[in-house]
Amino acid sequence: MLELPRIDASSPVPRYIQAKTILAEAIRNGNFRPGVKLPNTSEIGAAINVSLITAHKAIQCLVQEGWLRRERGRGTFVRGDFEASVAAKPQFRIAVVMQPSVELDDFYHGAVMAGIHEAADCSQPVGEVVIQKRMMPDGLGTIDADALLCFHPYQDMFPHLEEEAENRVIVVLGGSMNNTRLFCVDSQNFEGMREAVQHLIALGHRRIAIVNGPLAATNCLHRFEGYMAAMQANGMSVRPEYVFNADAARSAGAVLQRLRQILKEPNRPTAVVACGFYLALDVMALLREMGLGIPSDVSLVGFDDPKSASLLDPPLTTVRQPLKEMGKRAYTCTTRLINGEKMSRLVEMLPTELIVRQSTAAVNNSSPR
Repeated sequence: MLELPRIDASSPVPRYIQAKTILAEAIRNGNFRPGVKLPNTSEIGAAINVSLITAHKAIQCLVQEGWLRRERGRGTFVRGDFEASVAAKPQFRIAVVMQPSVELDDFYHGAVMAGIHEAADCSQPVGEVVIQKRMMPDGLGTIDADALLCFHPYQDMFPHLEEEAENRVIVVLGGSMNNTRLFCVDSQNFEGMREAVQHLIALGHRRIAIVNGPLAATNCLHRFEGYMAAMQANGMSVRPEYVFNADAARSAGAVLQRLRQILKEPNRPTAVVACGFYLALDVMALLREMGLGIPSDVSLVGFDDPKSASLLDPPLTTVRQPLKEMGKRAYTCTTRLINGEKMSRLVEMLPTELIVRQSTAAVNNSSPR
């Protein structure tokens, strides 16, 4: 009777990945020696406690990775040169999935991708990273990859990704939900924004506006929740007219026009928190156009900290995210799951840091009240 370890039915790691790992270990340990014919698929499935389809998928992956060879009419055999064959080939493929509108040359995505590629260059075994720009959830099942690394999906995408995670590894990067069954690598957006607003409150600001992206994106939602939490913790009401949640990641013209009108009023905001670097640039340009000084009339805080943030006039106070490290962690998490490792937690949150520069100052008591 064939004796092999059985898969862990309670593990979030897809069963075919677990089956593949079990078979690879059996080959590596000499339980299936070079040149030996493998038992048939149904026997392997029964021994590992997976379906025939799952066992077939695991075996097919090992053929593609160079562990096994198929001989028509004879069966599947362990390759005599499997060690050299496996070492020479990428052993898995990770698809980095994002919306078509994502610009990989912007600061956020460029820094994250740099982390992914750096981790991939140092990883053993060798993996292959491919970029997939497509509307989600359409076509997820057609992507040829062992795992999907998904950039900041909207909240309504999580159920589709959880369904797809039954078939292969799924990791979310730059987004997270507390009740998800997906592995997520994210930054502490809530804590970062709460600290930014608390900084403004400590400077005496009470009329604080927020310019944000779509609340359907979890990172934008968590930043908005951090803003709300800081305001409420200090006994300050949130004025609806000071809240600007745009439909796109960069502020739309209509949002800037509405902000322009608010800034013309006698009781205009004395500070603005912009939930992104490019949003901060948009707000900075608007304030200059209106003849308002930064920070003498309006203090400004951004989110993300490219090198150019310190070179602006004035240098920008902003919340720094560990973007490169997020990319590294997400890639490493993905490869560990592909290799069948168990992870101690589903959501990993990396800390943010408030970088205080000259775009924020104590509230100007001579400003309109």
